Amino acid sequence: MANSPAEQERIFREWLRNQFDGNGIRKHTDNSIISYCYSLRTACHKLNPPIAGNLFAVSEKDEYVNIHRQIIQHPGFNQLNQESGNGALEIALRLYQHFLNQHEEAVSSASLGATMFLNGAASRAAYTDNRGLENSYREITMRPLQRIYYGAPGTGKSHTVSMFLESVYPNRVERDRHCKRLIFHPTYTYDDFVGCIKPLMSLDKPLDYIYCPGPFTTLLKEAFLHPTEKYYLVIEEINRGNSPAIFGDLFQLLDRTEEGKSAYSITNIDVTQFFSRDPGLKKLFTEGKIWLPANFNIISTMNTADENIFVLDSAFKRRFELVYVKIDFTNMPEVWRREYDIFKGPIPLMEMFRGTQAEPIVTQMAEEGELKRNWPTFARIVNYIIDRENLRITALDRPDISKIPENKKLGPFFISKEGLQESSTFVNKVVFYLKQDVFDYSKHYMLSSFEEIHSKYVDNKGDLFELLV
Repeated sequence: MANSPAEQERIFREWLRNQFDGNGIRKHTDNSIISYCYSLRTACHKLNPPIAGNLFAVSEKDEYVNIHRQIIQHPGFNQLNQESGNGALEIALRLYQHFLNQHEEAVSSASLGATMFLNGAASRAAYTDNRGLENSYREITMRPLQRIYYGAPGTGKSHTVSMFLESVYPNRVERDRHCKRLIFHPTYTYDDFVGCIKPLMSLDKPLDYIYCPGPFTTLLKEAFLHPTEKYYLVIEEINRGNSPAIFGDLFQLLDRTEEGKSAYSITNIDVTQFFSRDPGLKKLFTEGKIWLPANFNIISTMNTADENIFVLDSAFKRRFELVYVKIDFTNMPEVWRREYDIFKGPIPLMEMFRGTQAEPIVTQMAEEGELKRNWPTFARIVNYIIDRENLRITALDRPDISKIPENKKLGPFFISKEGLQESSTFVNKVVFYLKQDVFDYSKHYMLSSFEEIHSKYVDNKGDLFELLV
C-alpha cells in the first residue's frame, strides 16, 4: 500500500539527512531540506494551468518521471523556480527523482547543475558553476557616502535621511531593495550586524548549524552582485550602540580610495563563504578577503543629546562626513503649527512674558507674525531661555554651575503631532524632559515637583506657557 503524502515526505526528509560526502559531512542542511520539501509540497499549485498538487502523493517512479517532464516544460516553470527560493524547486525535483530511483545515492545540490537565481532579472546562463565573477564583475568608480546626520533630539534627522533616499530611489519597491535600515542599541553586537553561526531546528527537531548573515552582509552581497547600482545601509542612533565593537574588523574597510572602494581589505572567512554560495561570486572571494565596493554607502543618524551613552571616538568620526541638522521651525508641516487646545490660556502671551527673560523672543515672534499658542512658539521660547540661562552663568563666572548643553534644546519634531492633542501626553513627554534633563539644576524654572506640575497642567488644565515665565 502506498504511503500517505505526509509519511512519504517524512521518509524523504530522513533519506536526505542520511546522505554524506566522502569526508562524512552531510550533503544537505536542515534549512535546505525544509526548503526542498516545501517546494515539492506546494510550489506546483502555483503553475497556471496547474499540473500537479502535492508531489509527495506521487510514489511511483514512472508516474513521477512523466509529471516531472511536464513541470519543467511548463511555460511558467522558470518564473516559479526563481520565486521558490533561489532555484530550490528545480533542485528538489531532481532530488525526489533520485529518491524514487532508490538505487542512486543522493547528490549535493551543487552537483545537480540547477540554476541558482541571484535576482529576478538574472538569466539562466549568466551564473553557472563554470562562470566566476572575475569574468563579469567590474569595479565601478563612484563617490560613496559615509555620512552621519547629527543634532538635537527632534530636528528631523531620520526624515532628512528618508527624503534623501526617496530622491535616489523614488519607487518604493526599488528603495526597499536597495536600502536596509537598522538601529544600534546597547545590546547590539558584531554578530547581529555581520552574522554568525546559529543552531537550527526543523519541525522534526534535528539540530544543525548554519551561518546566518546580518544586515551588513546581506546588503554587501547585493552590492557585489549589482556593481552599477547604489546600495544604502542606514544606521539609526549609531551612538546608542558600541559602534567600534559592532563594526569590529570592518572598521578597516571605512577608508576609501579615490575610486570609492575600500583602501584596505580584511580576511573574513565566514562572510566570503556565505558570498561564495552564489556561483557568480564564488571565484571573486577565493582568498577569503572582503572590502566595500564603491556602490556601498553607509548613512547614520546621531542624537547628540544621547552621545554620552557610547561616545564615538575621533578615529571613527573621521571616516564619516558629519552633517549638522540644525533646529529649524520655518518649514514645519501645518499640522505641527496648529493652536491645539492644550496650549490655551486666558492671558495674552505678550502680556504674560512682559518683563521676563523671554520677552525679546516673544516680541520678535510677534513682529514676525509667528506668536501663537502653539508648539513652535513654546519650543522657541524654551530654546531661547536655554541660551539666556547659559549667558547668565557665563556672566556670573561661576564654574561650579553647569551650563545647559546646546543639544538639550527642543527640535521641531521632538513630539509627534498626536502628542500635541492631549495635555497628559505633552506633559509626560516634553515637560518631564524639561524638568529632568534641561532645568534640573535651574534656580528659575520648574522648581515645583513633577507631581505638582502634573496635577496643575494635566488634572487642572493650567496654562502650559506659565512654566516658562
